[in-house]
Amino acid sequence: MRLLSRRTLERFGEAHADSRQALADLAGMVEAARWRDAEHLRATSSFPARPIGNKRVVFNVKGNTYRVIVAVRYADESAEHNGVVIVKFIGSHAEYDEIDPETVDIPPA
Repeated sequence: MRLLSRRTLERFGEAHADSRQALADLAGMVEAARWRDAEHLRATSSFPARPIGNKRVVFNVKGNTYRVIVAVRYADESAEHNGVVIVKFIGSHAEYDEIDPETVDIPPA
């Protein structure tokens, strides 16, 4: 998969040092994946993942301390499209409880 917002994860890791390694691992997993659909993602993810509406997935990171919401354009075998993942939210579990995971979007930096 192509991770378009790796820098978003890196910036969060810089501000929250305890998340840095887990977020680097998440980015590596995403970039090595070729998910066909939400069930394939859930079955092969090394992080707890829950598909939600609007073609989004919530990953629990660092023992559910942090949540990462991504929008996913799944790989298309017929077009040989690897797929794309964009981070839409990253924050603590408490911050996650305050947002709508299907519509939240990180403003451009």
